[in-house]
Amino acid sequence: MSLDAKLKAECEQFIQGFGSLLLSTLNPDGSPDLSYTPFVDHEQRFYILTSHLSAHTGNLINDPRVAVLFIESEETADQIYARRRLRFQCEAERFPRQTPAWDDLIPAFSSRFGEIIDVLSALPDFELFALTPLHGQWVKGFGKAFDFRGRVEGEAAHLNPKKERDQER
Repeated sequence: MSLDAKLKAECEQFIQGFGSLLLSTLNPDGSPDLSYTPFVDHEQRFYILTSHLSAHTGNLINDPRVAVLFIESEETADQIYARRRLRFQCEAERFPRQTPAWDDLIPAFSSRFGEIIDVLSALPDFELFALTPLHGQWVKGFGKAFDFRGRVEGEAAHLNPKKERDQER
């Protein structure tokens, strides 16, 4: 198995351990907002169903740039400074009601999160978004960090701060 295939498998398995993701959006004044939301993983995209009562919903409508983070819990981490984490820079796309995407994805939310989705999806302030990964980073320990394109596509680059320092000299 190639390094890229191995990293992709590790990342996909890591994502499967989460029911929600952390997301960073931009407020209208350009300041960052950090929040979380449950998600459905479908066709290499993260789908979220969010309320206008959450700042991130309006932020995503106004600016589709979003960062997503999956991070190992402090309780299971061997070392607090080296928690495994997977970060994606994404682009958000909004799907209105009465669209095929809404009709296809709401049942996936119901299957994953239960009857609450029947209530939430009927509320007029809930929006459906797809977050498409553009590039990201997988950190699995000290000296074990990798940048990649898309959703862990080929050609992952190992980050090596010592190599960069040596090149600066």
